[in-house]
Amino acid sequence: MAIEAPSNTISANRVTQSDFVLCENFVFRPANVDGFSHQKYADGSSITTVNFKSYTQSLPDPECRLFNFLISHFNPKPTDESH
Repeated sequence: MAIEAPSNTISANRVTQSDFVLCENFVFRPANVDGFSHQKYADGSSITTVNFKSYTQSLPDPECRLFNFLISHFNPKPTDESH
């Protein structure tokens, strides 16, 4: 799956630059998110990778809840990747 790049707008809730968000025991600042992706593996496990301005973090996300939260709260820009 292509990495989604947020447009730095939050569609559902208004969150300021300094606000933290908690989702699936993961705390982060939406303003610092540069992109995110979800990867499923043959053994049934899956992870969501969140790219921040200064680091990347991968988290177990078997039910895709964190990824769906990120998709629903950010308005992703189309990637430059051709499918």
